[in-house]
This record gives sequence, C-alpha cells and structure tokens, in this order.
Amino acid sequence: MASSLRQFMQPVAGPSGPPVAGPTGTPPVSGPSGPPVSGPSGPPSDVNPAQFDPLAEIEDARARRQDREERLESLEKKRNSARNNVYFFLALTVILGVFSFFPGPVAGDVSDNPQEGMGNNQAEQWVSQGGDAEYRDKIWDGSGNESSACHNLYVPPVKMDLGSISQVRVDVTFVSYRYSGSTDFTVGIHEGTCDEFHPPSWELPDGSWYNSTEPAQVGEEVEFSLYTQPGQRSIRIEWAEPVENPGTLLTMDAEVAIYWPRLFTVPVGLITFMMAGFAFVGAQKSGTVYKNLKYPEGKPEKKVEEEVLEAAEAEHRGEQIGVPEVANPEDTDTPEVAGPTLAQAASSPEQDGTPVEEPTPEENPASAWSDEQLISAGWTQDQIDAMRNG
Repeated sequence: MASSLRQFMQPVAGPSGPPVAGPTGTPPVSGPSGPPVSGPSGPPSDVNPAQFDPLAEIEDARARRQDREERLESLEKKRNSARNNVYFFLALTVILGVFSFFPGPVAGDVSDNPQEGMGNNQAEQWVSQGGDAEYRDKIWDGSGNESSACHNLYVPPVKMDLGSISQVRVDVTFVSYRYSGSTDFTVGIHEGTCDEFHPPSWELPDGSWYNSTEPAQVGEEVEFSLYTQPGQRSIRIEWAEPVENPGTLLTMDAEVAIYWPRLFTVPVGLITFMMAGFAFVGAQKSGTVYKNLKYPEGKPEKKVEEEVLEAAEAEHRGEQIGVPEVANPEDTDTPEVAGPTLAQAASSPEQDGTPVEEPTPEENPASAWSDEQLISAGWTQDQIDAMRNG
C-alpha cells in the first residue's frame, strides 16, 4: 500500500528531446499584388448630369429645344418642297394636256378680208399701192393672179415618219369668195415647200388631202381635219375648175391650226401625272411627320387668332373672363351662414389681442362649431387651435 502510494506521488516524466520546430518563413497566404484597383473616374456614363446640376439641366433643355426647332425647320422645308413638286408636275400635266387636245400654231386668218367690197379694178389698184404688204401671211389667192393658194408650214417637232403613231392633226378652215363657176376644191398637205414640185393632191396618203364637192356659199366657212407627218410641209388649195381670167381679187381664203404631236405629249403627260401622285404621297407623309412633331398632343381645334377674337367678343358682351360664377347673385336673398354669430364669436378667447379666461366647452358654445364655420365667422386658425387645445 505504501509502495503504491509512493509510485503515485512520483512526478510524471515530460517529453524528451528538443522541441518540435514551428513553421519557418513567410506565411503561405500572399496578400494582393500590384497597385489597388482604381475606381471609376468621373460620373457614370448612363447618368445624365442634368439630374444633379441645375445649370446643366437648363442647357440640356435648351439643346433639346434647339434640336426640335432645327428638326421642325428641316421638316417644314421638306414638306414645302414636296408640295412644290406636286404643283410643278400638275402644271406640266395640264400644259401637256392642252398641247395634246388643243391646237398650237395657227397660219392664215379667215376673220379679216381686206378686199371686202372691192371690185377687180379697186383690188388691182390696192395691190399696186402695196396695200397687201401686211397680208402676205394669209393663205389666199388675192393679189396672186392664180386659181390656187399655197403656203409653207412647219409641223413640229422634227422630221419623222413612224406611220400613224407620229401623225399630227391639222385643222383647216376654208372660205369661198367665188361668185361664179364651180366651188369644188381640193386641199393637200405636201412634203417640202411651195417652190418644189408637188404631185397631184389625190396621190397623197389617205388623211393628208381633202376634196370638197359640196356647193359653197360666198363667205361660208368649211372646216375639216387633215393628218400629216412632222417636218417641213406646205398646204396647197386648188379649185377643181380654174377661174377664168384670174385677177388680184381673192376667190378663196384659208386658216390652218396645227396640233402638237401626241406621240410625245400624251406619254409625257401620263408620266408627269404619275409623278404628281408620288409627290402628293410624299407631301402627305412629310406633313404628317411635321404635324406630329409640332403638335405632339394633337393640333388644337382653334387657332390662336380665333381664340383671341372669341375672347374679345365675350368681353365685349360683358362676360367676365376667368372669374368664377357666383352661386347667389347680388339681387337674391343671402342664405344664412352656417357658423357662429358675432355674439358667439365675441365670447371666444383672445379677442382684439387681449387674452381672456378660457371657458370650458360647456361654457364656450363656439366649441360646437367646425373649423370651417369658425373661419367663415372671422376666427383665425390660431384662435381655433387655442380654443380646441384649451
């Protein structure tokens, strides 16, 4: 027992040998290498500086307004240009339509007969004195000593022969002044001038000559149409029965109206009409874009001038502009005010700026009234609050 107690009381042996060495060197975990990451420089790109700077907000609004005005000006010019194109193409269409269906150049004149009432001797004397000088462009046999008349014509545009599609219409008005003999006559449009050789008119293509066998009264107008190719032409009019002893007194007079070639005018007119339609569509689109930008909330029903005129007329009629209507006119009985009377208001505290003893709700009848009723009776909000909180 003693030996066991002795063994138990002996000290326990500690670790033998040197201590275990700890970790040497720097820690295995390394810190951040290199310079620190720089933060964003300047304000974020997606943030409008006008949200924080009042001056920048003003400049931004000014820039937007200026941009809108520039866009409006550009759209207005585009709209006006499109409208001008519509007017231009429509004008061309009308002009080409006139050229296609109405005659152009006119030669001769049957409305003026300078030899009217003259005899053979008077006409011969008139011609010898040069009275016919200003009538050399007439298509007649006066002063010619002939039984026919010939006149040079130029049919626009240029010489061509494409068959019926290039033919040009020529309207002829013939007047007879023949008092004796046959009034049958033949008219033909020949190629070349009057100085060149011309075959008989009946040898011309169909439509280029006309033969009249109806009796013609003196001074009566005979109208008919011929067709020929463009270029240099001449019209020849001949009596079927020559005049015996022709002199200087006229026996025939004619007038020629030449149409423009429909080979050019009709197709070009159709093209210009189509261009006018396209220009109209473009003008409508430009006008819509301009209107939407100028009036984003819709175009006002009335113009400013109309509103001013209406306001002036209303003022002239005695209406008060901007003044609300009075529910009770002055000439009607005033209803009772739903609030305390002056005697009740007089019992309120702090009248005339002098504080008085605040009565209890039972003693102060003003407490039974609402704030609006007290204010309408002349109370102030401070008085009402003092009364309520007392």
